[in-house]
Amino acid sequence: MKRIAVVLGLLLTLALSVRATEWSPVERTCPICKHKHEYQEIVSYGSYIYSWPSKYQYVFWPLTDNPSVYCCPVCHFSAYMWDFDKVPESKVDTLTKFLQTVKLDKEYKDYQDIPMTTRLEIAENVYKIIEQKSEFWCKFYRVLGYHYDQDKNAIKAKESRLKALETAKQMLADTTYRGQEKEILFIAAAMHNFVGQKDSALAYLDKASALTYKNKSWKVENAKGLDGYLSDLIKQYKEFIRKEDEK
Repeated sequence: MKRIAVVLGLLLTLALSVRATEWSPVERTCPICKHKHEYQEIVSYGSYIYSWPSKYQYVFWPLTDNPSVYCCPVCHFSAYMWDFDKVPESKVDTLTKFLQTVKLDKEYKDYQDIPMTTRLEIAENVYKIIEQKSEFWCKFYRVLGYHYDQDKNAIKAKESRLKALETAKQMLADTTYRGQEKEILFIAAAMHNFVGQKDSALAYLDKASALTYKNKSWKVENAKGLDGYLSDLIKQYKEFIRKEDEK
């Protein structure tokens, strides 16, 4: 029995490792104050991240994970990890002035110890200065809503999701996103669901299910891949809502 238990334990460990994500330390220089600090960068992950429960909020790893939002422990400049080194030179002075107004509750040595919602709140203002498109903001507020939810802050989570929902509806009326309505309708459905509007969520899922995702900027096979993923996810979402109603 002990040998069987050991074997099962090893198999479980192997199964978990196959679905694991991995980070590694890396040094980055803050683009504002030039302070060098240790952050985390992605080492490995797999397509399984798109099957995790956050898919029902259309939020995916690594943005569900603590290391993904960098924050300089000196000047508190905050941004997604992939944007940290991409600050336009023309925005540095304005960002410097804004960051001088940012005060944290204490001094932090490790950026990961700064609450994720605090980092995202700073990043929200950073991105407003840098200026971003509707698609960015729709995603940003979904991510912010996700992390407020993790913090058990239902009021702010709902506020963020309503912002994401409003932005999604603006995108539906914007010809820039023509062909992408299936994805946007799904996002709207997800946000309706997470602010307690399940009937509206189901209505948007029905609209989305009748469409095909297209994107002129993508390769045809990539657009087909996302279309298939969305079709499967819409079916799963309807079942997800049904089970929620049964609770």
